[in-house]
Amino acid sequence: MNEFTSIDLTGESPESTPASTPGFEEPPSSIANAIPSSDRPVLCKEQQDLIELILTGRNVFFTGSAGCGKSTVLKAAVNLLYMMGKRVHVVAPTGRAALQVGGMSTWSYMGWTPDYHKLDIETLLHKGFRKHIKKRLKDTHVLIIDEISMVENHHLERMNICMKAVIAWNDWLKERDSGPPGTRRDAFAISKTIPAFGGIQVIVTGDFCQLPPVKPFEFCMHCGQEMIVDDDGAEFNCPDSHGPFLETHKWAFRSTAWEEADFVHVNLQEIHRQKDEYFIRMLQKCRLGIPFLPQETETLMNHPCDVQKATKLLCTRNEVAMVNRENFNRLKTPKLEYHALDGFIARQEVHTQLPQYHDRLSDGTLVACRDQRLEPHVTLRGGMLVILQINLDIKGGLVNGSQGIICGFERFSSVNLPKVHRGKDTEYIPSDQRIIGDHAKLREKQIQQFMEQQQGDPRLAKAWPRVLFHNGVKRVIYPSCVVNSVGDKEPYSLLHRTQIPLLPGWAMSVHRSQGMTLDRVIVDLSHAFEEGQVYVALSRATSLHGLKVMGSSSGLFVTGGNPEVQSFLLAKFGDRLFQSVREFSGHLTNGGDGEKYWAQG
Repeated sequence: MNEFTSIDLTGESPESTPASTPGFEEPPSSIANAIPSSDRPVLCKEQQDLIELILTGRNVFFTGSAGCGKSTVLKAAVNLLYMMGKRVHVVAPTGRAALQVGGMSTWSYMGWTPDYHKLDIETLLHKGFRKHIKKRLKDTHVLIIDEISMVENHHLERMNICMKAVIAWNDWLKERDSGPPGTRRDAFAISKTIPAFGGIQVIVTGDFCQLPPVKPFEFCMHCGQEMIVDDDGAEFNCPDSHGPFLETHKWAFRSTAWEEADFVHVNLQEIHRQKDEYFIRMLQKCRLGIPFLPQETETLMNHPCDVQKATKLLCTRNEVAMVNRENFNRLKTPKLEYHALDGFIARQEVHTQLPQYHDRLSDGTLVACRDQRLEPHVTLRGGMLVILQINLDIKGGLVNGSQGIICGFERFSSVNLPKVHRGKDTEYIPSDQRIIGDHAKLREKQIQQFMEQQQGDPRLAKAWPRVLFHNGVKRVIYPSCVVNSVGDKEPYSLLHRTQIPLLPGWAMSVHRSQGMTLDRVIVDLSHAFEEGQVYVALSRATSLHGLKVMGSSSGLFVTGGNPEVQSFLLAKFGDRLFQSVREFSGHLTNGGDGEKYWAQG
């Protein structure tokens, strides 16, 4: 075990820095100056310390409360690793989560479909030797896994074993044939002798207090047979007697892969989304599973708030669909339709032969774009409550999750469409009319073609929506083109979708809201059914003033605080993580800040 196994970054640098992994370049002397200004996120000191640790080549797990800037760190780290010449792959457990961070799903990275979990481990690892998958895995220098809370124990372990076999095949063969003549060691025995994930650097991030893995231990990792779950869902058994596997061991941190990776564990402390200390402390309690005091429950249910034209966060998709449909149908204004423009540019021969990048659905959209965050079809009308899906103008407060009302429409014109701008005058061009960053020329072309597609179909809209956002800013919302790179080396193939980046804003599922920041939100937890749902929902709000909790207060007790997660956090970060929250609760019982907040309201 190395000296640095867990770090609580509170603004103080470690006394010493772990030695760099052989083959990794020294990190830039100044992180702040290493990233081009147009792409440079604002990093606090603990975030800079974390990035410096990542750049040493160590395996790192970093976590923290919602709003602590995990996504900001991830993007900055990826930029710097690329600048150091590293081939980086960013993956996440679902396609939608992966596209949020410009990556691919863990399934796509490994070349799997969900049915591959039905294969025994020996058959599965040989699937990794298909030409394009083998090349991807062997060419990877750094693997970054986002939203780790939703990655199941045996899914991570399957990845670990298969990557070991492909990346370190010579060592694998040597170990496989090291037994008595005529015998071969099994994959699990061989795996113990090979470095985690084949020896590449692995960066893992997420918050285990948020959404958990879905359907853990569905198929046996050893033989691929469907597992048999006991009556109370606590234990999974294989028909061939592999196991048992406990439901409490579903988490990635309970996997053999996690132990072998020997992560440095980092907990980010500074919260950037919320500024209200009282609200932050309540969110911390919810995250860690510390029950709310009666006065905290009363505050959450009945505090003064302004949630006019707010989005409702609901726990089931059926609830969301019903609320959005009912509110949309109440409006009498004309409907305007927008149809996504999808495309794929194959820059590598192998990609011209892969049907998943060329097959289209009956509506003309690409199958490969089905997990895109932008919708295939958008229907808008005046007076409609909407949510912005992109970071349009951070300085102006228009970010992913910003809410507003459609207050009009602007007729199509090429003059005001977003265009590529370079040079000293770029910063003076309105942010919604300039295109900068990667693939700028392609995005400009696709936005123009999107308008032409709309003009060529009499069923589609011929005007752009104008939105009055809750912060008072009014903007015309032009199409946005989201481009995802495909491949393991340059020139990358490009998968892209162009669409109006707006969603109906009356209701949204808690799952879909993960990662968003909402100025005004109404949370109905009556049907909360999953650990982490309440915490994810409450932590979308920027303040108590913009939060309303509806339904039964009993929903507030379906909080985070899974016992296994609590034990993990305690073991890695110590009691200090919990102590400050407990002290705050003690202060409240003596008539502290909570009662003052209520009185001021």
